[in-house]
Amino acid sequence: MNTGALAAPPTFFEQVTAIALLAFRQIEVQLAILETGLGGRLDSTTAARADTIGITPIALDHQEYLGETLEQIAAEKAAIIRPGVTAVIAPQAQAALDVILNRCASVDVVPRLSTSEVTDLSTTKDGRIKATFKTSQDSYPQVVLGLRGRHQITNAALAIELAESLRDRGFDISRAAIINGIEAARHPGRLEFIEGQPGILLDGAHNPAGAEALRSYLDEFVSQPLTLVFGAMRDKRLAEMTDRLFPRATRLVLTRPDNPRGADLGTLQELAARSSFQGTLRTEPSVGAALRWAVSETPAGGLVCVTGSLYLIGEAQQTIREKPPEMDIEIPQEN
Repeated sequence: MNTGALAAPPTFFEQVTAIALLAFRQIEVQLAILETGLGGRLDSTTAARADTIGITPIALDHQEYLGETLEQIAAEKAAIIRPGVTAVIAPQAQAALDVILNRCASVDVVPRLSTSEVTDLSTTKDGRIKATFKTSQDSYPQVVLGLRGRHQITNAALAIELAESLRDRGFDISRAAIINGIEAARHPGRLEFIEGQPGILLDGAHNPAGAEALRSYLDEFVSQPLTLVFGAMRDKRLAEMTDRLFPRATRLVLTRPDNPRGADLGTLQELAARSSFQGTLRTEPSVGAALRWAVSETPAGGLVCVTGSLYLIGEAQQTIREKPPEMDIEIPQEN
């Protein structure tokens, strides 16, 4: 007999999602943009019954919940595709794309594949990409992406086609509004740069794909001495992440976010020893201490990069907001 009792208490994400959806209904929100948590099939955001969905490039992550292979993870993500939805799909690895297309076929959805033509590529001094996007409906010339990194080209193209699909559904979204949205986009903790002597780069790269994107950005846009502050969750693919990131640094500070899942310093030290990192290595018990040491030991013209976990980024942001006297930084004003 169904008594209505829950087998387990709702997670924090599930509670926040329920609160948000209730608030949206009470104030009669016309359009809400929701990001799934871990995946699609059992994600609490599916309660919104979205009419339009977008799937960004799928990579290995959250394997303990979603599966060990790209195909398994893609199946969980693709489960948000239901009969009657508009599905806009970013370029994918073939294994993931096959799963997504099969899901579309099974629910009679014709997917809209993001195949924007991207030309006139150039870069700005602060590491942003400028490009012209051409879709089947329109052209968006010389858009300066608000978010740093070449991987944002794919995300911007998907966002443009999602906006166009919403316009097809009757929303009044102008070409100028789409361009402004792409250029004004900000995402704290994702290649977020804070001016200072030295500068600080915050990036919550918490899986191998994120580490690869960060390494590509560092290789292309960072030539000054680099100090890396690293802390991560122990259930991540740490060896793959550290092999990509550690050798890029001249100084490496290992720390542990204040989270039960945080990887211990001994584990990170072993990974550093096994990598090809050859610079100065230090450990600090707290994120604040690690960041303060990194800033004090990095040349004025150098860069401190904090990465490995979004929990780590949150603690680093708190330290920066407190602005200790030894940190000569410019805290950006909130919009």
